[in-house]
Amino acid sequence: MYNGIGLQTPRGSGTNGYVQRNLAFVKSKKDRIDYKTEEEINKLDQGLNKQPNREILDHERKRKVELKCMEMQELMEEQGYSEKEVTEKVNMFRKMLMAKEGVSDSPTVEKDEFGRPVARETHQLAEANQEKNARLKEAFGLTDYIEGSAFDPDRKAKEEAAKAAAALAQKKYTVVQSSDEEQDKETASSPAKKKKKS
Repeated sequence: MYNGIGLQTPRGSGTNGYVQRNLAFVKSKKDRIDYKTEEEINKLDQGLNKQPNREILDHERKRKVELKCMEMQELMEEQGYSEKEVTEKVNMFRKMLMAKEGVSDSPTVEKDEFGRPVARETHQLAEANQEKNARLKEAFGLTDYIEGSAFDPDRKAKEEAAKAAAALAQKKYTVVQSSDEEQDKETASSPAKKKKKS
């Protein structure tokens, strides 16, 4: 018996005990097709498009700001400033860094000298990926794309209605003259026509 496979002893079996693979065996799994349900597809989509956690990203930025403030505080204490001066300067420095980093506003991804995103953590990578996808959608003009719209049977009619509404909105109206103004122009132009004939 090798690796738990085969007979305990070949005696009385009529074989020499050599174990061979059955090449004639056909797996039934090949014939069966496993279709994914809507829930499974949604889970896969969510796995591909993971949203970054804003709290974690904000916390990371705040931590960097505090680290710089601590370095400044230690440097000022070594230079011999009083505690009051140190706290005032550090608070001003902290406010400046918070405004510069944009902790409260929508954050942006750090970039290296070539403009590529520098991301090391999961949420930073997700944020960089989201930014990249937004730029690609804008470049390809997919901002108004709705997922699954290709399978809608009334899609063509809806698109034509939207195009017609957009054309109407962009259509420029011309000034229509009243009937009195038209008659005045006709009488003014008719003597000129008669003079040309004679």
